[in-house]
Amino acid sequence: MPRLLLLAVPVLALVGAGAGLATRPAPPPPVVEATDPPATPTPAVVVVDVVGAVAHPGVVRLPAGSRVLDALLAAGGMTGDADLTALNKAAPLRDGMRIYVPRPGEQVPAGGLGSTAETKVDINHASPTELEALPGVGAATAARIVRSREAKPFARVEELQTRGLLSARVFADVRDLVSTR
Repeated sequence: MPRLLLLAVPVLALVGAGAGLATRPAPPPPVVEATDPPATPTPAVVVVDVVGAVAHPGVVRLPAGSRVLDALLAAGGMTGDADLTALNKAAPLRDGMRIYVPRPGEQVPAGGLGSTAETKVDINHASPTELEALPGVGAATAARIVRSREAKPFARVEELQTRGLLSARVFADVRDLVSTR
């Protein structure tokens, strides 16, 4: 019997210890916080080239969100011989754009704000929404154009058709509305 007691005491001690662990409150679960990935930073400034009938032609740096009027004022304002109605002074600026202030009767050079090349949709930089505004281009086609230009930028507008992105009929409708600046 004393031997039985010698064996029973350690066994009971282990059982008691296990019961104490079982009744102990569980530790709180670890806290996991989900964070959104950092947004793509927008440039804090835009750099534009202001030329033509302005007091101080040249490159100006302005805060993002600035308008054409801000760029004209940064270039010293328009001169007395500027065509005041040639530009949309409320248009938002894009980094790297060229603003040409013509004189009355003067044509805006290609690539300047207000030129026909500037008003075309740039297929290498246009958003899907801008592409969908083209006749015959829907959401699926706009997405294919974006994927194609990400693989290889367009060198010529004809690549819209040679890459199989637009049918001949749709390409004929959009040919004069797009560019590859």
